[in-house]
Amino acid sequence: MATPLLELAASRGVCFPLRARRLTLTPFRGLDAPAVWSFCRREQVWSWTSGRPESENALRESYLGAGDRLTVRAGDVIVGVGKVAVQDAWSQGGPREEARDAQAELGWTIDPRQAGQGYGTELARALLGFAFDDLGVRRVEAHAFADNAPSLRIMEKVGMRHEGTFKEESLHLTRGWVDGATYAMLASEFHPPLTQE
Repeated sequence: MATPLLELAASRGVCFPLRARRLTLTPFRGLDAPAVWSFCRREQVWSWTSGRPESENALRESYLGAGDRLTVRAGDVIVGVGKVAVQDAWSQGGPREEARDAQAELGWTIDPRQAGQGYGTELARALLGFAFDDLGVRRVEAHAFADNAPSLRIMEKVGMRHEGTFKEESLHLTRGWVDGATYAMLASEFHPPLTQE
């Protein structure tokens, strides 16, 4: 079973907050829930994410329970949420130590009121750096509905490889069965830009 994110980060000597050029990432706390709920409850957000939170409290409990969310700030303003869900890789013959904490699923949500400023791309790059350089995973994946053009553009911009589009593999709350897309990157393929946008 994979090590919880904050426990793994502490064991690797990671200190929060994490800093990108304009963004600061900290572990999600209950106090962050009102600001995060203010954008996650919007249809233009939840229709592209893994679900529609029923309330601010449900979002708080879900994020705290998962333990894999990072609150994203520009200055003092919460502009988004990142996800780094560390996982054990599949290994033939049962669990092996080399497979432990070897991969991660990344995700990001940006407040639509902050869209168009490049925060999504900057956040995705920061999550890749955190996963590869700080946590030491060897592979990351990101998933999206295949028609989520902004998220797919971010994945391509940061150098992730399109590994597949899967026909009607996701049951959407309002649209029925929809196609999904998966992008991935190996640690050996990660080359942080010399200058960030």
